[in-house]
Amino acid sequence: MKHPQNLGPPRWATRLLTGWGHPDTQEEVQGDLLELYTHWVETVGERKARWRYVLSVLKLLRPLAKQTKYQYPTPERPGEEPRTTFFSSPDMLRNYLKIAWRNLVLHKAFTAINVIGLAVGLATCLLIVLFVLHELSYDRYHANADRLYRMTIHGQVGGKEINTAEVSVPAGPALIQDYSGVEAFTRLRQDGTFIVKHDHESFKEEHVVFADSNVFNIFSIPLLKGRGAGTNPKTVLTEPNTVVITETIARKYFGEQDPIGQTLTLGTAGLFRVTGVCQDVPSNTHFHYDIFGSIRSIQLRNTWLSSSCFTYVLLRPGYSINNLQAKMPELVKKYIGSEIQELFGISLAEFTRKGDVFGFHFQPVTSIHLHSDLEGEIEPNSDIKYVYIFSIIAVFILLVACINFMNLSTAGSAGRAKEVGIRKVLGSVRQQLVGQFLSESILVTFIALLVALGIVVAVLPSFNQLAGKQFGISAFTSGWMLPGILLTCLLIGLLAGSYPAFFLSAFKPVSVLKGSVRAGFRSGWLRNTLVTTQFVVSIGMIIGTLVVYQQLHFIQNKKVGFDKDQVLVLHDTYALGPKANAFRAELTKLSQVQAVTQAGYLPAGASNSGNDGFQSENGSSPTTTYREKTYYIDENYLPTLGISLAQGRNFSKAFPSDSSAVLINEAAAKRFGWKNPVGQRLSTLGNGSPESRHVYTVIGVVKDFHFESMHQRIAPLVMVYGADNYQMALRIRTTDIPGLLKTLEQRWKAQTDNPFAYSFLNERFNTVYQSEQRVGQLFGIFAGLTVLISCLGLFGLAMFTAQQRTKEIGVRKVLGASVASVVALLSKDFLKLVVIAIVIASPLAWYAMNRWLQDFAYKIDLSWWVFALAGFLAIGIALVTVSFQSIKAALTNPVKSLRSE
Repeated sequence: MKHPQNLGPPRWATRLLTGWGHPDTQEEVQGDLLELYTHWVETVGERKARWRYVLSVLKLLRPLAKQTKYQYPTPERPGEEPRTTFFSSPDMLRNYLKIAWRNLVLHKAFTAINVIGLAVGLATCLLIVLFVLHELSYDRYHANADRLYRMTIHGQVGGKEINTAEVSVPAGPALIQDYSGVEAFTRLRQDGTFIVKHDHESFKEEHVVFADSNVFNIFSIPLLKGRGAGTNPKTVLTEPNTVVITETIARKYFGEQDPIGQTLTLGTAGLFRVTGVCQDVPSNTHFHYDIFGSIRSIQLRNTWLSSSCFTYVLLRPGYSINNLQAKMPELVKKYIGSEIQELFGISLAEFTRKGDVFGFHFQPVTSIHLHSDLEGEIEPNSDIKYVYIFSIIAVFILLVACINFMNLSTAGSAGRAKEVGIRKVLGSVRQQLVGQFLSESILVTFIALLVALGIVVAVLPSFNQLAGKQFGISAFTSGWMLPGILLTCLLIGLLAGSYPAFFLSAFKPVSVLKGSVRAGFRSGWLRNTLVTTQFVVSIGMIIGTLVVYQQLHFIQNKKVGFDKDQVLVLHDTYALGPKANAFRAELTKLSQVQAVTQAGYLPAGASNSGNDGFQSENGSSPTTTYREKTYYIDENYLPTLGISLAQGRNFSKAFPSDSSAVLINEAAAKRFGWKNPVGQRLSTLGNGSPESRHVYTVIGVVKDFHFESMHQRIAPLVMVYGADNYQMALRIRTTDIPGLLKTLEQRWKAQTDNPFAYSFLNERFNTVYQSEQRVGQLFGIFAGLTVLISCLGLFGLAMFTAQQRTKEIGVRKVLGASVASVVALLSKDFLKLVVIAIVIASPLAWYAMNRWLQDFAYKIDLSWWVFALAGFLAIGIALVTVSFQSIKAALTNPVKSLRSE
């Protein structure tokens, strides 16, 4: 039997010891270590022996090794420094910290500026880190997150792109039947909001979904109660009319009672029996359902060309998603070709030759929140670009804070030059001085950390409200967060204090004591560079804030093609059932109500909407099929919303033929190529049979209005005559809004015991841009903090400059210099740096904000005045900051100035 060959200790560790070990003891130490290594191999094994060898080498390196005996330089070894470092012993380290504390207390102003600047920077970074880590953690808690994908549709029909998050009902079963690499699938079907009732109480629930029975196997949402809870979650939703509810919903409806076996009425879907209780869905997931109903309880359209379910696929371990994706064309050919033939009257090959495309794709479930913006998303997702933006902001703010510290430390070296000289004469060596100055830097950083944590605790509730999150202070103690924060602070202290430490410790004692060294002179170029960098960041943030607010103002004030003010929306009017028309008639009698419409769609917020395929009727030959947005409206829709007609007329009860009439917008007229659209005919595809096709006549064209976000251009729209009782919109005219709402609620409760819910159209419209509004607010706050930190540093440098030039100022005043000339003398150098920063920051900010604006189809043009205003603001802020110290120095009695030293 062959024994494994001993590889010996790690060579890199031996070379490290050779390079960094002390030459006098190097050979002896290496021999001892080799003997120990041999012993360790025999006793604990080679792997542990190699680890012990590496640790021993690191402990013996000169920067880390303990020194038992201090040796002064001798004539035989005049250039040798004592073998000691700032980590030599606890007593030495304690002495360093004591001296560091005394120096910080002695220079209160500089210490306060450093601590406040670093604390604000650290607090901002901690909050941004919480936000970024939370965004990146979405859907990663699932046990099989790396094998879990969502199936989507990407294609093009009639020149219009199709990118939907929902797919057809039979897609999931076909995958598991045809492809062995698919382990399981589950489907989610959501049907809007539900009025849920129990024991004469009713609540509006927006997070209701119908799912396959294995939903709790696919997603890691633990069951707490129910049949098979904790062992076989598949059993809880196998039967029709069963639901699983979250803990929160269980407490809401049943209190302390056991919910298992109890019943809930879900709107018009009927009575459902509770068969399980699950944990609340975590906040870091792309769906937040509270009620999971069995998908067997509802009717599903089992066709391939209708999209109605979110379908999730779990792959078998080791199976590549690329392999499955490569097989999707054959899936389309096998199942969808026949439906295309039936619906469009052409083969799949002809369909493709016309430029139309239909395909299935898969996206990792962990990428949905930050990388998906498809039609029909479960919830509005975030955007990865904002994670990048805020991460960069965090780095910039921390960089600015560290620059402040380095600047003030190097600037303050003038006052400590003699201290360094005296210490060196008394026997201190460079390593000891480096240790002392780094100790001060690290001490300041950890003091700033304590202050930063206090700031975070104070502002966390406001930050949660602004960011739409629910962070707690406990987040900082979970996992690696606390060690990470401490390590980061240590690195900041070492990096921020490294240049001052090595710069100050390099002074020659003779030169310093003679006064021939001007401390800080050699670091002037670095200080200027750092100050310029600070203001480049600050000016860039100011420009970014101005552009974001300008774009938001543009969106909120742009003419959208309808009048969104004074429109009150009553939700869930479908609950009125047959009483809806009577209720509407009552509302029209109110003097405060000018018009009422029943509509499934309003140009903001949640609505009933769909997409239908239309063909332009041109004799007997069908032309290109276009997939267009379709809304069902009544004759009061246009006047209630203030939408104008460009051609033709509105729907009217006076024309019975309007049941086969449509209104289109100007974009649809352009899509079909009609210069005179009124009188033209459109036909729907139906299910492919001649009798299912419905022919409509265009009776009017409405002016284009923004019925979707301004991120997209106005799309073609077809409006069909037919009431939809999903919601009602009221055009009101009153100053007594509370009184009107009270009246409406009374009329509502007289018709139904369902909750009365309402909103205003302009508020709903603004929520569409809630993400941008939050970004604008956060951007403004971070820009303000960046400017504050930069000004703190500038204030400290101005203070240092005034102190350094005290005698010069005194001489100038004795010779007749005015206060204004002295202020100009002390301020001009700083203002030059700000002007340079403006020149550098402006093109960078232009590029960055131009990229951000590309996400909007309707956007502002970047104006020169934005950059000019940002520049003037920066100059003004810098001038005010510097002038305070400059004026104070200029007003000082020159006699006192000349006596100072």
